[in-house]
Amino acid sequence: MKFCEKFNNTLTFFPNHIRGCCVMENLGPIYFHANEIKNINCKDLLNKKKEFFKNIENGNPPCSNCYYLKEKNEEENFSEQFNLIYLNNWVHCNCGCFYCGRMIYSRGKITEKAKKSDYYDVLPIIKELYKNNLINRDELRVVFHGGDLSVLKEFKPLVELFMKNGVKKIDFSSNNIIYQPIIEKMLKSNKASLSMSLDCGCREIYKRIKRVDKFNDVIKNLKKYVKATKSKNPDILVKYILLKGINDNEEEIRKFINLMVEIGITKVSLNLEHKFAAQIYENKILLPDTYKKLIELFYELCKENNLYFDNPDEIMNYIMNKN
Repeated sequence: MKFCEKFNNTLTFFPNHIRGCCVMENLGPIYFHANEIKNINCKDLLNKKKEFFKNIENGNPPCSNCYYLKEKNEEENFSEQFNLIYLNNWVHCNCGCFYCGRMIYSRGKITEKAKKSDYYDVLPIIKELYKNNLINRDELRVVFHGGDLSVLKEFKPLVELFMKNGVKKIDFSSNNIIYQPIIEKMLKSNKASLSMSLDCGCREIYKRIKRVDKFNDVIKNLKKYVKATKSKNPDILVKYILLKGINDNEEEIRKFINLMVEIGITKVSLNLEHKFAAQIYENKILLPDTYKKLIELFYELCKENNLYFDNPDEIMNYIMNKN
């Protein structure tokens, strides 16, 4: 009998549908399509979850060949409640990373002023989930993805709703172009983490990747968040995504590590560009030797500078351990 912990616990809000989870290209079963989202009924949601769960148990999962699908053990049981919510219902952003998967929706358009999602509002849906007891208030973890937080009008009301009704932790993903006092407040209370993809250690490369000249603003805001936490180990993660022909070289990696030490960041991660990582994992191909050396260098520099080297997902772990 099969079981999937990710599906059992997770609800993911995408621009054009609501799904059971969010894992690479093997995305979980769809609860509601775009034309159904405005009329969501929590009873329908729960019935669909039960149906999908039975299909998984019976060996007929709606998302086969997924890393997280495994044999069920006696302690694992169906849960009506969700304890992990991914918020990706908006795509507008105030920068334009060329590798971003949301480009298929935003078409590279850069948005500077806060506005609602072009697709649907998630705030009323979250209120209904709380009202119908479909959220595990004590264990709930919320992950903000989408576009950038500072250009989403629902952002602050959503955070306030979670804080009022019960949330264990909120993971904020932001480009940090705009400083957010409410994130500072959550970091201070140890109820939040903050992550961003900087992908470089200098202004010139930043402009090539992000298509905006905001490197100095980002570094200033990172320093401000670190100072506000008053911690030697702030819960702030800065990512470096290897991009072919742009930052996949020793010089830029060294600049990045040196910059992290200067700012006071203690947690970093290294990733491959998403499509490249998916290709390696799904086709079981070998990582190029040049990339192996860059990964080894990154890891060694982390050890030398007492930086926590985070492997953010099982896919990257697989790539690093199998190559």
